[in-house]
Amino acid sequence: MSIRPSHSATHTIVIAERELPTRLGLHAILTDQPGLSLPPPVATAIELLEAVDQYHPDAVLIGTWFSDGNGIDLCRTLLRRYPTMRILLVANTANAQLLMHAVQAGALGLILKTTPSAQVPGIVAQALAGEPTFDHDLVGTALKWMGGQAESPQGLHPQLSPRHQQILPLLSDGLTNKEIGLQLHLSEKTVKNYLADLFDRLHMTRRSQVAAWFIGQTVQQPLPRNPLMRAEKIWERPRLYAFSQEEFLHAHHSAH
Repeated sequence: MSIRPSHSATHTIVIAERELPTRLGLHAILTDQPGLSLPPPVATAIELLEAVDQYHPDAVLIGTWFSDGNGIDLCRTLLRRYPTMRILLVANTANAQLLMHAVQAGALGLILKTTPSAQVPGIVAQALAGEPTFDHDLVGTALKWMGGQAESPQGLHPQLSPRHQQILPLLSDGLTNKEIGLQLHLSEKTVKNYLADLFDRLHMTRRSQVAAWFIGQTVQQPLPRNPLMRAEKIWERPRLYAFSQEEFLHAHHSAH
């Protein structure tokens, strides 16, 4: 679906995502769409705020995590400054917790990094029209998740602490110990200790095992089974690369 702006208007869209292949992939998908103007994509929260002040975009595509901030907080900040701006979050997976935070922050939808490229322009067009793009089934599951949280304060796993449950979505999104620490205002060593304890409680030894377990507990769009189809979705590469570089977690090991 191509963008069909009314009265030949041009819509400006800023893309902000920490992973280079995702930035370039989204930019390449949208750059040839009629009626769109795309400034160079940016990689940090500060660069996003500067780009918004410079280009005054109609819509912004924001990644969930940056070295200097996160997409949910940025969404709130931008909508306080520019109430009519359309915002879509770009995420690896669409778990119920992220969905509810996105809705509460004012985002109109999610673009998953597993979304077929042909569907991205349609999602953007829907957001530009001011229409929410959240999947109805996902919203229903998120509401069930909220009910489950109310019934069980322990949440995902009876043996996991609230801090563990804060770390899990960051780990599953491919963040390093240092990046997790920046998000949670913890030292890298403290994060490492929490992860060691988390792995012991889950009886796992690899980050990818923990990430896969967490994703299995939440809601995500299924990946295509055909590996050739996966290769076409260029924004999947950072996640696959991140976990291909993993090592066993030992007390002496520091994450890269």
